[in-house]
Amino acid sequence: MKSLLLTSCALLLSTGAIALHDDDPKILSRKVPVRGPIWRNSPSLSPSGGNSTANMPGAGFDSQGVTLQAWFPLNQIDNASSGNDCWGYTSPSGREYGIMGTSSGTAFFEVTNPAATQLIDWVDGNDSLWRDIKVYGDMAYSVTEGAGGIQVISMANIDNGTVSLVNTIDDVSTANSHNVAIDEVSGYLYRCGGGSNGLRMYNLANPSNPQFVGSWSTRYVHDAQIVTYTTGPNAGRQIAYCCAGLSGGSGDTGLTIVDVTNKSNPIVISQVYWPNSAYSHQGWLSEDRQFFYMGDELDENGVLPSTTYVINVANPDSAFYVTSFNNGNLAITHNCYTKGGLLYAANYTSGMRIFDLNQSATNPPEIGYFDTYQSGDGTSFNGLWSLFPYFASGTVIGSDLEGGFFVWDVGDPDLVLAIPGGAPEIVAPSGATIDVDITENVLGALDPTSPKLFFDMGTGMQSVLLQAVGGTTWRGAMPTGICGTSVDWYFAADSTSGQTYTTPSTAPTTVYTSVFGYGQNQIVNLDMETNAGWVGGVAGDTASTGVWERGDPNGTAAQPEDDHSEPGVSCWFTGQANPGSGVGSNDVDGGFTTLRSSNFNVSSLSDPEVSFWLWYSNTAGASPGADTFRVALSNNNGSSWTLALTVGPTGAGTSGGWEKYTLRMGDHVAITNNLRVQFIAEDAGSGSIVEAAIDDFTVGELDCTVPGLGTRYCTPNVSNSTGGPAVINATGSDLAAANNITLAATDLPPNQFAYFLCSASQGLIVGPGGAMGNLCLGAPIGRFSNNVLNSGPFGAIDLTINLTSLPVPPTFNHAVQAGETWNFQGWYRDVVIGMPTSNFTDGISIQFQ
Repeated sequence: MKSLLLTSCALLLSTGAIALHDDDPKILSRKVPVRGPIWRNSPSLSPSGGNSTANMPGAGFDSQGVTLQAWFPLNQIDNASSGNDCWGYTSPSGREYGIMGTSSGTAFFEVTNPAATQLIDWVDGNDSLWRDIKVYGDMAYSVTEGAGGIQVISMANIDNGTVSLVNTIDDVSTANSHNVAIDEVSGYLYRCGGGSNGLRMYNLANPSNPQFVGSWSTRYVHDAQIVTYTTGPNAGRQIAYCCAGLSGGSGDTGLTIVDVTNKSNPIVISQVYWPNSAYSHQGWLSEDRQFFYMGDELDENGVLPSTTYVINVANPDSAFYVTSFNNGNLAITHNCYTKGGLLYAANYTSGMRIFDLNQSATNPPEIGYFDTYQSGDGTSFNGLWSLFPYFASGTVIGSDLEGGFFVWDVGDPDLVLAIPGGAPEIVAPSGATIDVDITENVLGALDPTSPKLFFDMGTGMQSVLLQAVGGTTWRGAMPTGICGTSVDWYFAADSTSGQTYTTPSTAPTTVYTSVFGYGQNQIVNLDMETNAGWVGGVAGDTASTGVWERGDPNGTAAQPEDDHSEPGVSCWFTGQANPGSGVGSNDVDGGFTTLRSSNFNVSSLSDPEVSFWLWYSNTAGASPGADTFRVALSNNNGSSWTLALTVGPTGAGTSGGWEKYTLRMGDHVAITNNLRVQFIAEDAGSGSIVEAAIDDFTVGELDCTVPGLGTRYCTPNVSNSTGGPAVINATGSDLAAANNITLAATDLPPNQFAYFLCSASQGLIVGPGGAMGNLCLGAPIGRFSNNVLNSGPFGAIDLTINLTSLPVPPTFNHAVQAGETWNFQGWYRDVVIGMPTSNFTDGISIQFQ
């Protein structure tokens, strides 16, 4: 989750007359804007810290194949109540600029170095939820539903950090416009919509003073793409692909193709419809102009997934609907553009989605995404409004209603960080090492001085440099900690171009969390491949459909296709849908349904924990984010229940995906021999799609018993005056850099002097110097004779040794290195049958990492 403060901000409405359209549910969906610091993908923190968290890597967004380079929340732009459209401009010097509309004006950003994006300048405008910008030459043209006509903004001096409003055109019909489109080849600008208007056309021969030359208003036009054909049978024609309809766009809605070559006599040459048409919103031509990809803003109703309609326009005079494709997500489609064989779609609550048209022009697979909206992928008008993918550098920008301005790098990142075997849930309190693989997708991309482990034990983020251990593997040394406490951590590395990459990819907003301990004592471990005495649906439940059952689920846009972990296939889930059926075909309806566990005796555990993996989705349907998922515990075999966890109605864990949860029983109920757990999924309102699933359930407790360290050898064969041999133990970490080894000898004769010995080799000398025991070390031998100890009344000694200065000849200050093996033994005085003598413990051998 983003660690940003949300503050209330009133929705700014237009100061002029606004003609509302059928897509005006945007107003009803308004939420307060995200507020926070500017975020840039700048180099990671030095070991001593110093940078603010705003400059640390990652920002907590779900993504695939897309790297966030910069993010400006709205409070860092103009403190507007909402964002809207965006476009781009490249100056003659090659510097790249992003342009974004907000509810109160137009902002200009330099994105030449995406990770160092800067807000350059700002032009005020009439307040409105809608603003649209396009570019011709070095002029930007900004229009709005809040009146004000066309703002003509010069970018001639943008390389010097300034833009200027040079003209305002308000000469024809209403001053409102919903969108603006420009045919750069012919040099004409088209105002789309505004009231009941269709197209209003302007000649840009004088770019600072557009001249009105004609109009077409048979239909309301919400948006349009106008192109000039320069080759082939249509050469010389100027064709407008209009997302249009009657009655403000919702009546007889479709794609209207208009020949606008003659501005005094535009001619409709094709009219195309598609199944489930509700509101023709926006679309874009394929680069070869064979297809038009249409987004309908009102067809997604919580059941139909995000759908793009494909229209064949190879012959614009005879265009026809071909097919549609979707990604299974429930978000509403909004704006899309094509470049480099890819379709970039801004789909509101699911953010930017990228489809590969090279694989299929009519059914392209989704190959990447970046979700700017973190409250689920529901059918609401929130999240990403638009994007611009046309910079020569490959940089892509996006504009978000609540989130502000985003700058991305699309494609394979320079570096990929991955933890072999996954991040450990438990790490040793005595210190541990964790390896990370850092792979270069571009040869030489890694700055070898940069890889670090960042960790926070509750006192703030700190970092240590990683050690290269060969190949692509780097090793980080975890700090020591107290058993039962936790540490948040992540890995980061910088590329030679100055970009930071992390695992997890959204660090530090999302981090790994590990608990200090020596393992877990589990008394229950259920993979749900068998019933195990659990009951799905109990007396008193009210749900009419979606009752808990166990098996292999058939996936929908809200229900999982697979259980949580292999090799099993089964889990508990709410209602089996038929393969290929709609998202709401057997979800929870009409009330609540309960999954109840069998009884567990946990009385042998001092601090029992219940862990499970949960899939929960409530973001689909006409009323997303209206329900909760609840977990309750009982310590009396179900006679009474105590609520222990509530997920939802909004926020983390409500939009599907497997998430792990852990509950400490003692935080909620007294520990007994009659623990039961129940899981409750409920549809308490109307129009919600609610699905849940449970898998991989465990009951156990953290093991804080300190394990022995090293390998014992050379068992003593001579008893001392106590009647038995003395033994040596070691605790701490085998990580040399941790330097926290403690040696202990027990079963010594009481009140005798003793000290420890060490050597890099083993040996065997029986009774050296008249001693009764065996010396198990080879030369040279180091003696901790500066730390002579007394065994005291209990016959025990211990010593924490300094691994950076072992007293081994000839230097007597040897520093232990990773990969070395050291052997330790204890020597002590003794008196046997009245005769003074000495003896040895057994030996212990430790291989250091």
